[in-house]
Amino acid sequence: MEKDIALYREKLQRYYTTGGKLAQYPQKRPMRILALSRIAQRFEPARQYAEKEVNEIIQGAIAFPDVELVRRELYEYRFLDRRRDGSAYWPEDNWREAYGSYLETA
Repeated sequence: MEKDIALYREKLQRYYTTGGKLAQYPQKRPMRILALSRIAQRFEPARQYAEKEVNEIIQGAIAFPDVELVRRELYEYRFLDRRRDGSAYWPEDNWREAYGSYLETA
């Protein structure tokens, strides 16, 4: 599995602009998780964010216009949790453990 993730990580580099923004949302699940984990690392643990702040963080990480897709996927893959009405978002406590094998260890 570790070898596969290293391969996906290498392939994912092609999805980023020279400025470091995600240019295209990956179709393959492992590459999605890698891309989402990069974005999730931009959120401070134990801090709540308004939807507007979440959108701004995502916009700073992607070069395509579908902020809503990425926000929804961060929630669906359990990187972020939110209030039912969407008025506040926060990083899930255990996403690093859940996706630990996907995270780069440098």
